[in-house]
Parts: sequence; C-alpha cells; structure tokens
Amino acid sequence: MTKTEEALEMLERNGELIHHDFPPRLEKINNAQRDFNTRVEAVKGKVTEIKSSQTNLELTVMKDGKETRGILNKFVNYYFSADKQPLQTERDVIRVDERITLESLSLREKIVLGIVGAPVGVDCLAGLSR
Repeated sequence: MTKTEEALEMLERNGELIHHDFPPRLEKINNAQRDFNTRVEAVKGKVTEIKSSQTNLELTVMKDGKETRGILNKFVNYYFSADKQPLQTERDVIRVDERITLESLSLREKIVLGIVGAPVGVDCLAGLSR
C-alpha cells in the first residue's frame, strides 16, 4: 500500500466513525435545545403572570387607598364639624414638592424585586412558623 492509499483508507475509517457518531450527538443537541426553549417559554409565562399580578395589586392598592381616604375624610369632617374648628385643606397639609407619585416598574426591576422578595418572604414565613 502506498501512502495515498493508506491516507484514503484512514480518511474513510474516520469518515465512518464521524458519520456513526454524529447523529446521536446531533439528537442530544436538539433535545437540549427543545428543553431550553420549553424553559424559556415557562419563564415568559411566569413573567407575564407577574406583570398581571403587579397590575392587579397596583389597582387594588389605589382603589383601597381611595376608599380609605374617603372614609377618613368623612371622619375628619365629622370630627372637625363637631368641634367647630377650621379644617386645613389637603393642599395645605401636603406641599407640592412632598407629593408622592407612583411609577411603573420596568421589567428588570420587577424581576429583581421577585428574586429578592421571594427568599425574604420565605425567610419571614419560616421565622413565623418556628
């Protein structure tokens, strides 16, 4: 056998080994990709669920705050009308520069809040159950 024939024979053996070994590896890669895509979709679903929950929570807090202010205003009006004392307006009590505004959290802030909040909540629950 010449060197060329040996090289061709070795090349054929290597080609057979590669073709024999390639499909199982490709199948493993495809399975891993499918698993990764499934996990990404699950995370997307959870993020959407968190966004929805946060929106509902914000609306509930705002609604409850409005109801609470209404009840407190009725009580304060009754109390001050009973004493015949002048009532300061809300504008006098809260200066313009002291007003609190609610901002919507960005997706990154929501995720960080969830990551930080979850262990803290679990620790609090664990501490309460002791």
